[in-house]
Amino acid sequence: MSRYTRARRHLLRQYERAVDRIDEEDRAIFLGHRVEDLSYRQLADRHGVSVAEVEDAMIRSLRVIAHSVDRKNRRWWQFWRL
Repeated sequence: MSRYTRARRHLLRQYERAVDRIDEEDRAIFLGHRVEDLSYRQLADRHGVSVAEVEDAMIRSLRVIAHSVDRKNRRWWQFWRL
């Protein structure tokens, strides 16, 4: 296995662990949008929330993923925030 392939697998595992860290409702919305390719309106209808709440859930999900995967490039003030 090449070093490139190992690095890609490691990164994929990091993303999988990051998605596991997202809270249950936000994860369902995130995966609905990214995997099932549902619109925010469809997700809002499915989960009984507003489109704004779907947007907030996506922002929270992406923040968890970004902070989980890119820990070494965080600024000093971001270490105590999630």
